[in-house]
Amino acid sequence: MSLSLSSAVLSFNAPAVMRPSQLRASVQMGVTDLPGISTETGGKVWDPLELSKNMDEGNLNLIRAAELKHGRVAMLATVGWAWTATGTHFDGMISTSQKISFADLAAMGNPILAAAKMPAAGVWQMIFAIGALEVFWENKYPATECAGDFGVPRMTQDPEKFKELQLMELKNGRLAMIGIISFATAVALPGSVPFYPF
Repeated sequence: MSLSLSSAVLSFNAPAVMRPSQLRASVQMGVTDLPGISTETGGKVWDPLELSKNMDEGNLNLIRAAELKHGRVAMLATVGWAWTATGTHFDGMISTSQKISFADLAAMGNPILAAAKMPAAGVWQMIFAIGALEVFWENKYPATECAGDFGVPRMTQDPEKFKELQLMELKNGRLAMIGIISFATAVALPGSVPFYPF
């Protein structure tokens, strides 16, 4: 056992130590390589607090995964808000014990009040379901390595077209994040968002 341990120690190669300036240069290069830089930010990385200067590749991937996840959820939320704003809803009961139907919630006309009427058991069911999905996907596709890529087959094999599609998803997600916050603000503070309701 001591022989195998000593051979393992001898075969270990220490990683090359990088000076902070070299580390920052390599990290900044990684940031500029990520999709998402566009005309809205003047063709530059938008990082006014310079948080990316101290991030390694794993942290950059984690932040990109978080942005994609928030954007994807915001896109679904925006579509869901617009869908329910038309008065469309599912049939049936959302809670048989409290006798709350989907129609009752839709009739409220205010999605924030409707969400507040959700029974606590239903909210906890959603929290546990989302938590289970998060744990499953994080174990299968770690954010620090995959950066929000869940192994879905590519729509194109052309690298330039794929980069364009990534940029489109990021822009739609960013707009949806602003959109859903605007919807919620307009309902919470009437008159605060021009042209709402649409």
